[in-house]
Amino acid sequence: MQKTRTRRCRICGSEEEHALYVAKETILGTFEKFSYFQCLDCGCLQISDIPANLADFYSQDYHTNILEFESRKTNAVSRFWREKATELLLSIPIGKGSPPPLFAKAFPGFLWRFKELGLNLHSRILDYGCGRGHFLFRLREWGFRNLFGVDPFYHGQDMIEEGISLKKGDYTLLGESFDLIILNHVIEHLEEPLAILRTLKERLTPTGTILVSTPIADSYGWRKFGNSWAMWDPPRHLHVFTAKAMALAAGRAGLQIAKVEYDAGKNLWATSQFFALHPEQKTPISQEELTRRQKPIRRWMRLLDEIGDSDMATFYLVLRPDNQNDVPGNSLSGFGDIDG
Repeated sequence: MQKTRTRRCRICGSEEEHALYVAKETILGTFEKFSYFQCLDCGCLQISDIPANLADFYSQDYHTNILEFESRKTNAVSRFWREKATELLLSIPIGKGSPPPLFAKAFPGFLWRFKELGLNLHSRILDYGCGRGHFLFRLREWGFRNLFGVDPFYHGQDMIEEGISLKKGDYTLLGESFDLIILNHVIEHLEEPLAILRTLKERLTPTGTILVSTPIADSYGWRKFGNSWAMWDPPRHLHVFTAKAMALAAGRAGLQIAKVEYDAGKNLWATSQFFALHPEQKTPISQEELTRRQKPIRRWMRLLDEIGDSDMATFYLVLRPDNQNDVPGNSLSGFGDIDG
């Protein structure tokens, strides 16, 4: 690591002396090196120069395969009862906080989150950076009917079918208003995250929410594993935020953080361990190896979630009232990724 004065933070604008790092691509096994710097003021870890051929680093299977998911669709009867169960669960008062154990076992985590947000089956939901639409198809299986997806790296044709609209492109295609906008491990891939947050804010209904799930650069995992940290993922992750950087970005976009949920990510920790022990390994880590490495660290990861020092977080962004200070809200844990 060395120091540089030549870079300006793309999140907070700081031109102080920042820490400079070099990290290698590992997912595709190219081991190509990329320069990053970490802002001294907001802590955002960001690539020094965005590659002109960035799309080349996204293989066609980087996102979930829509055909694979569709082959596992539930039958009409099962889907009918799922829809009725979802409608009932979203309408009855169960309380807030972590979901009851029975609920957590019987239903996907996103239903509890949607219930807390006051959504219903007719709410308009946008998955920005939807990949091949896996999460939108999953939502449809649980009865949601107004689903939209946009992704600049979508490897498929634009489609509209049974309540789902998928488009290849960026935020300039958006012309609708939404009750919920999801960026599930997307913001770290964006070349201009501030510009996109500003545009998405304009597409939010007055009571709407933007959910942003993303890696956290000042987490214990980053401090422990350094160049082997799985969530770094160069060069695809262009900006790895801290909670402070996210609060600043939200404020500059006319938003504020209402709540934060932390998630250590057992697969990511196991992968980071593997990279640290096998830095030149070109074969992807197997599921068996992931499972073996997860068991002894689960308790530790739960502790990191509780103290807000986990590798990932989900930020609830809402419209900021006039003259509202840019401060993070409550810190909660327990849900993981948006589509959990």
